[in-house]
Amino acid sequence: MKPLPINPGESSPLRGLGQADPKRAAGKGTDEFKEMLQNYIGEVNSLQKQADVAVRELATGQAENLHQLIVAVNEADLSFRLMMEMRNKLVDAYREIMRMQV
Repeated sequence: MKPLPINPGESSPLRGLGQADPKRAAGKGTDEFKEMLQNYIGEVNSLQKQADVAVRELATGQAENLHQLIVAVNEADLSFRLMMEMRNKLVDAYREIMRMQV
């Protein structure tokens, strides 16, 4: 699985999210958003599993490169924090929409 880029200019999973496509039907946007979130959560989960394996190898004495272990753990931590911030922003946006009077 390809790790998430650190530089947001390279290829962001959120690129083009706010751009409306007039040719797209109303229901398809939610499917694409759902798929994007599922893919991103899957990548974060994969990074967490890789970090767990690296830590387990360190604990059993099988780790060959300590730097790779530190990078794997930090990458998993950063991806998880980004995912939690995205969740927080989505929850805040939902709450704001619920407060709107129709």
